[in-house]
Amino acid sequence: MIKTEELEKGCMAKALPEEMTFVLLARDPAAPATIRFWMKERNRLGRNTEPLDEQLAEAEMCALYMDSQRPQIKEALRRKEGKE
Repeated sequence: MIKTEELEKGCMAKALPEEMTFVLLARDPAAPATIRFWMKERNRLGRNTEPLDEQLAEAEMCALYMDSQRPQIKEALRRKEGKE
């Protein structure tokens, strides 16, 4: 999910106040593969078994978006750090 578009029904809104969470950023080249591993593990555990499961579809969309977004993010970070 894009930070500015966080929804009330999203996982961060559902987290308990004391519940630990972990965030992946699109700039991390390991992030999309990590999301895809999570998807496979959810399926293996029987948590998301429907082929068109909404949660898994959103996760795959996120991984694809991260893949496509990374070059622009890397460039923006270079500019921010003054490494043009």
